[in-house]
Amino acid sequence: MTAFSHASALCAQDRRQYRLIFWIVFVVFFIITPLARLLPSPWQPWPPVSSVRLSVIAEARAVTHRILPFAFL
Repeated sequence: MTAFSHASALCAQDRRQYRLIFWIVFVVFFIITPLARLLPSPWQPWPPVSSVRLSVIAEARAVTHRILPFAFL
């Protein structure tokens, strides 16, 4: 196995791990997002994603993209 193919295999493995973590975190936020919308504004767990109200799926996806990089620090 050459160095390039070994690095490529590692990158593919990293992508699979990132996607797995993304989907797990997305499902968690997909469950939390509707519950968070029921709370008054000062008690909501995260600041608004945008000034426009997004769908639950879009908001869960945006929050996942905002939070997930902290898992790799």
